[in-house]
Amino acid sequence: MTVRITVTEIDDERLVQVDGRLTHAELSELELAMGDDPTGVCLVLGDLRSVDAASLAALRALRARGIDLRGVPPYIACRLEEEVD
Repeated sequence: MTVRITVTEIDDERLVQVDGRLTHAELSELELAMGDDPTGVCLVLGDLRSVDAASLAALRALRARGIDLRGVPPYIACRLEEEVD
């Protein structure tokens, strides 16, 4: 499995769970899963195993836009905090 993206709607919150390995090839699928209005979107990343450079940049950009990233695995969280050149 490369990646599995699952969407669950609970009240006014859209939970987008990302499992597996997220690469640049799946970023358009992730954007579609998030929908047109990112208000109330939460990415659940507890079962995310790896990300490539493009996906890491996308996660940084989503976080900067106010998207809630939950359950980020520690090794990916460290990479998210690294300085970008």
